[in-house]
Amino acid sequence: MLTGATGSLGTQIALNLIQDTPHNVMVLVRADDEEAAFYRLSRAWWDWQELVAALGKRIRILVGDVSKPQLGLGKDQYRALTSSLTHIIHTAADLRLDGPMDELRQSNVGGTANILELAEAVHKDHGLERLSHVSSAYVAGERRGNIPEDSLSDESGFRSRYELSKFEGENLIQRAKSSLPISVFRPGLIVGHSKTGTIKTFNTIYFPLRLYLTRKPRIIPLDPAMRVNLVPVDYVAEAVS
Repeated sequence: MLTGATGSLGTQIALNLIQDTPHNVMVLVRADDEEAAFYRLSRAWWDWQELVAALGKRIRILVGDVSKPQLGLGKDQYRALTSSLTHIIHTAADLRLDGPMDELRQSNVGGTANILELAEAVHKDHGLERLSHVSSAYVAGERRGNIPEDSLSDESGFRSRYELSKFEGENLIQRAKSSLPISVFRPGLIVGHSKTGTIKTFNTIYFPLRLYLTRKPRIIPLDPAMRVNLVPVDYVAEAVS
């Protein structure tokens, strides 16, 4: 099962799964009904017709919402998931840097808690092979210097509400590692495809340019010695899938 399939990273992961693995993929899509979900996916995947062609075949749509109890699914649907899933890839997130904290937490913390609940039910039923959780490099917040992977802390604070919400969500994941097979991925700023430069959406994943265009700050850092943490979307997708 894949969450966040309409996003840039989720799209590339879905493509890798269809091209490079024998798995069938269930995608959780927020919509009013299956027809609306199909339309939303078809629009999001317009440039990847192999994905559109797989809808209803190797790709099955689940109309739901990661932020709702049992993912907003019916009892029979949820029970079918717990008895059949082998892998869960969780990429869905609210990416607004400074959205309302309660809304960010609803998706980035509550949604993660709901995914963990499903993972635990699957593991109890027949053994989950892997839960892959896409976090963020910015769970480190304002910390500086070398930061070990297993040193998750809020001691230095955060630059945005988004960072705080992703930190809180990953905390839930880290606590579940003792009982579930979990991998955590912490990409930096995800940008276009490394070979084609293609970008799917021009949204908050490009927030430095967005801030510049809205005149805050008035400059873009162009010092050759300054490092900017950018990573191509296909690199992240390949690592996860």
